[in-house]
Amino acid sequence: MLISIFCFGNPSRGDDAAGEHIHQWLGQIISNDSLTNKDISIRLVVDFQLEPEHIFDLDGADLGIFIDCHLATKEAFLWQPVDVGQQLMITSHSVTTESLLYLYGNTLNKAPPPCYLLGIAGSQFGLGDPISPTTKNNLDAAKEFLLEKLSSNHALQALVYDRLQAIRPANV
Repeated sequence: MLISIFCFGNPSRGDDAAGEHIHQWLGQIISNDSLTNKDISIRLVVDFQLEPEHIFDLDGADLGIFIDCHLATKEAFLWQPVDVGQQLMITSHSVTTESLLYLYGNTLNKAPPPCYLLGIAGSQFGLGDPISPTTKNNLDAAKEFLLEKLSSNHALQALVYDRLQAIRPANV
């Protein structure tokens, strides 16, 4: 199973560095061969924000995971499926995950793989600010959750299966 993991955020803006932090951590556990699930390959991508060309980093994957700092959660992190958007919405310098999946389908003429968002709760985004102590704790909880998912074939297959069942038309 190939998993594309996108870590994004601005490492110079406090808690927005959560994606970069997860990227560094994942890079270490992958290079140290400490990931217990040997049946997966991980394509690790890091950037300040999602860009339209990231559809090519998702192409060929069985599962996509987007990791970013998130404002709209009271929990340490949120984990939710990402639906394909209904239209392309690009701002001057980024694209939403839903729009990226919409662009994927319309550019590559195929359905995107099942995708999930791991949003790490953050609240401090000042230029030059460090990651807040609260977000550091949230990162620890998110890493434990992600490692559990990536270490289990059963958990990964369930993620793919559940998401495909949710997006497949009812009579198929």
